[in-house]
Amino acid sequence: MFGFHRKSLLQGWVGCAPQGGLAALALVQRAAAAKPLVRWVATQPWEQPADTLRAMARSHRLARHQRVLLLGRDQYRMVTLDTPAGVPRQEWADAARWQLKDTVDFAVDSAAIDVLAVPEGTSYRTQAQFIVVAAPAAQVQPQVELAHGSGLPWQAIDINETALRNLGALVEPEGRAQALLHCQHSHSTLVVTFQGELLAARQLELTLEHLNTHDRTARQQAFDQAVLELQRTLDGIERSFGQVTLARLLVTPMPGQAALCEHLRPLLYVPVVEFDAHDALDLSAVPGLADDPALLNQHLGAIGAALRSS
Repeated sequence: MFGFHRKSLLQGWVGCAPQGGLAALALVQRAAAAKPLVRWVATQPWEQPADTLRAMARSHRLARHQRVLLLGRDQYRMVTLDTPAGVPRQEWADAARWQLKDTVDFAVDSAAIDVLAVPEGTSYRTQAQFIVVAAPAAQVQPQVELAHGSGLPWQAIDINETALRNLGALVEPEGRAQALLHCQHSHSTLVVTFQGELLAARQLELTLEHLNTHDRTARQQAFDQAVLELQRTLDGIERSFGQVTLARLLVTPMPGQAALCEHLRPLLYVPVVEFDAHDALDLSAVPGLADDPALLNQHLGAIGAALRSS
């Protein structure tokens, strides 16, 4: 997403995903012909981010690696637009800034803007599309200044949708699209990818608490809501991207993963598969992480952000 100048550092990215008063962090190192290695994960207080960053610099050599921050769900907007005719790819962000003026409720002149090209040949539309990610300066600038003040500036700022795209791309079937669902404490995120790129994304009002409540009636209602929202979303994506086939829906690790998948399988038209982190990642340096679905769920955003290649 939003990249900044960076000096030469050690291999690997540290992803940081604030979640309320806590932040999940992870260092991931990539190597050719091998699964990305999750070197470590950590959960840290985030009430005083600068203090936490400085403490992490001492305990985890944070200053020796590139660092990427994930914005919260309310700190940015995603909009799909038609690509501007006759405008070079490197100028799409500037063109999108003007197209967004009547779409978002913040000043676009000072907003951070990035664009993601939707893979060509996926839709019957004659006009290609791209996804615009816009974050108001009031949300991004404090994050930049805080990190600079701690002596540990961010090399990039990213979003959850592209972090999940990075994760799903590691196990995406060749020649087919794939959906990935990640449920969290505040909401759920569904991303659909093709050829390692983002086709579409949607945030759903499903939470881990709803899906794992001990109240059977409430849990059944949450499962039914999940089916309804996923059916509608996947049907819409199939209509929008009729030139590709959706291979499966992956459900990321979480408490209750198996129960949710069991409920979804007979009700969705695509295969529903439990995402196995071992298929995508080398977790040998963090024993027990794959066996703790709650801990892995908490760190998936940070791990996905740290999977960036540049």
